[in-house]
Amino acid sequence: LFVQFCANDEDWFVKAALMVQDRCDCVDLNLGCPQGIAKKGRYGSFLMEDWDTVYRLINKASRELSVPVTCKIRVYDDEDTTLRYAKMVQDAGASVVAVHGRTRANKGPGSTPADLRLVSKVREHLSVPVISNGNITRWEDVSRAMEESGCESVMSAEWLRRNPALFNGGVRVDSFRMAREYLELTDKYPCPLGFIKSHLF
Repeated sequence: LFVQFCANDEDWFVKAALMVQDRCDCVDLNLGCPQGIAKKGRYGSFLMEDWDTVYRLINKASRELSVPVTCKIRVYDDEDTTLRYAKMVQDAGASVVAVHGRTRANKGPGSTPADLRLVSKVREHLSVPVISNGNITRWEDVSRAMEESGCESVMSAEWLRRNPALFNGGVRVDSFRMAREYLELTDKYPCPLGFIKSHLF
């Protein structure tokens, strides 16, 4: 179980992560979010110009937590900067790096496919495991993405929200059953009604 955080202050990040480290296998730092809220809060992919902060976040957490620290990043417009950034994330202490093969600007309805060739270059450049992110919209995309990127695992974000059974081996799962299971979890682990609504509809 990975517990993902967004952060821009290493002390607060570690304080928050310490609260969950005994309940998870890894703590993940989201350095890939391209949304407006991330820009407003100065986190996610909006730290891509602030390498010192990124390094401090990862390094402090990797030294002070009892579980591995992982990171999700996005690529830059050019290969060299992407490779240097990914290497810095690894050198700061990331045990696993997930790479979304789109730039920060490449998002939304008009986005182009993720560059899995560049994800493959990152995988070759790093010594830690790399997870390929992007272009996974259905089960059949998994093997293709693994082949193109050379990664041993993949992840999905937006499409997994649309279909929580995406990684179910291609077996169709009744959406009402998944909704009921989700609502049962919200009974067990209460959260704001707005969160529930955005996940169901």
